[in-house]
Amino acid sequence: MKNLKNWKGLIYGIAYGLVSRAIFALEDFRGGNPIFPTFGLMTMSFMFVVPFVVGLITAYHQDSITSSRKIAAITMPVFAIVGLIGISVLSGHEGIICALMALPVFLFMVLIGGLFGVRIFKRNRKKLYVSAFALLPFLFAPLENQLGLTDKIFTEHTTVEIDATNQQVWNNITRVTKISEEENNHSLFQFMGFPRPIEAELDTIAVGGIRKAIFARGLFFTETVTKVERLKILAFDIKADPNSIPPKALDEHVLVGGKYFDVLEGKYEIEKINDSKIILHLTSQFRLSTRFNFYSGLWSKLIMKDIQENILDIIKQRSEAGQNSSR
Repeated sequence: MKNLKNWKGLIYGIAYGLVSRAIFALEDFRGGNPIFPTFGLMTMSFMFVVPFVVGLITAYHQDSITSSRKIAAITMPVFAIVGLIGISVLSGHEGIICALMALPVFLFMVLIGGLFGVRIFKRNRKKLYVSAFALLPFLFAPLENQLGLTDKIFTEHTTVEIDATNQQVWNNITRVTKISEEENNHSLFQFMGFPRPIEAELDTIAVGGIRKAIFARGLFFTETVTKVERLKILAFDIKADPNSIPPKALDEHVLVGGKYFDVLEGKYEIEKINDSKIILHLTSQFRLSTRFNFYSGLWSKLIMKDIQENILDIIKQRSEAGQNSSR
């Protein structure tokens, strides 16, 4: 029993986090009437307030945290939030992408909550205090919802230098034949669970042409060509129907074309240096609609940059090898 008592703060912290996640997840983020007015997981209330309260509860129930051993004030809240995320991922209720994106802010907020709890509960350990804090995310959620979502458009630009002619590069951006496992780079976005690129098909190289970008696990985007300058520019609008995306292709909170995230445009530009060297530019625009775009934008730009660099590297390899993707 003594050993169990030493871990009760951790157990209560994880339990509170799991219960809170279940309640916030009750609302269907794709629409419909909310079962409970928490307005989903992609809220400040869940992302910031819940881990803060997990830290408070861990501090309240952990006797060692309120002692002079300050290391416990750091380790127990951290273990609680890692346990919460780990259980959510292993149970299939959360994807790796969202778990990794949430981890830094969860760790920061749970530490703040734990240290704050040490100070207030050392002076007063009334259950009324911790009970009031436990209700904080659910009281804040309806107030937060009055603010609405904020749309923000981001642009990501990447480049690569290629030792090839502009014709060779042009052939490899207009039509991308099937990408083999040997060509594919196992980069960050694939580790996080985003499907790898397979191929891209373009019916005609002209404004209004339809380009279909195909990814693993049944994911595809329909792209409409908006600008063509032969051997120089290929630009296109990107459309994704969230209802046509297979359930396991993407984590539901980063669903392309969904409530929170969408990719809007893409553009290749070939900058000719000389007859055998070019710089290939790839620029994309994407939308974020969250109440913490300042944070989710950092992750989104990182992932988009990684995706674009992977695509450019494949084009570079093929162009420099003299491989021609035109059909």
